[in-house]
Amino acid sequence: MSTSSRRRGRLVLFAAMSGLAGAMLAGQQAPATPAFTAAQVAVGRGVYDQRCAGCHSPDMRGGNEAPQLAGADFVATWRGRTTRDLFEFIQATMPLGAADLSPEQALSVTAFILQANGATAGAQALAPTTAQAIGTLATGQPQGQVAAPAAQAPAAQAPAVQTPTAQALARPGPVARGLTVAGEVKNYTPVTDDMLRNPPPGDWLMARRNYQAWSYSPLTEVTSSNVKDLRLKWVWAMRENVGANQPMPIVHNGTLYLVNPGNTVQALDAATGDLIWEHEIGPFT
Repeated sequence: MSTSSRRRGRLVLFAAMSGLAGAMLAGQQAPATPAFTAAQVAVGRGVYDQRCAGCHSPDMRGGNEAPQLAGADFVATWRGRTTRDLFEFIQATMPLGAADLSPEQALSVTAFILQANGATAGAQALAPTTAQAIGTLATGQPQGQVAAPAAQAPAAQAPAVQTPTAQALARPGPVARGLTVAGEVKNYTPVTDDMLRNPPPGDWLMARRNYQAWSYSPLTEVTSSNVKDLRLKWVWAMRENVGANQPMPIVHNGTLYLVNPGNTVQALDAATGDLIWEHEIGPFT
């Protein structure tokens, strides 16, 4: 075989290998087939608003111990797992403490979360056995519109509805509202390092009271013999309509400091329950 013939053969082989590599790369980058329908997303939005938003917030950014459900953190956590994993997790554990969503509700919430993270709806409904990698569907960037089921209203009467995530992403960072109720704590004394190490008997200056997390008060007024005689002194309504609520108030020198959902801090007279001041920071987004 001549030198020129060998060269042509190598060129043909190289071209064939390049074409095969290009085809393999194209196959890897091809967009995944949509795994859910627009109707499932619309139903999921309603279920989310009723059963999930209280903890994960209406804009899906989470709060307290509830994680973010839309955005980079969600995609980073779930990228390597499948739609089936997400569905099974939602059905088995959510809402926290109840876990009573039907399979259809859990599937619709799964679809809603996927679309909020950039996945596209299609003609194939999400099923319990669907197991597409979430990283091939979700980009972390929300879809701007949530389509309503055809049975709800004619298209002319039902304007497109933005997802809560899309609305939230249009707003800047933490919303600061400042002092909403002015007041002054009488006879306030600064908390020192020594007080944190050895809290005064009537104070509760941190979670579980001290650095050793004893959760123990040295006060002796309440005993096993008189605890049955205790009566309700006062009640304070907290802002539980904006998120999950498991507060751990702190007490210093007769003043109770209380954090409400939505990052609203209040100072109350511990003896009477009267509000002294309120500072509303707003949700961190």
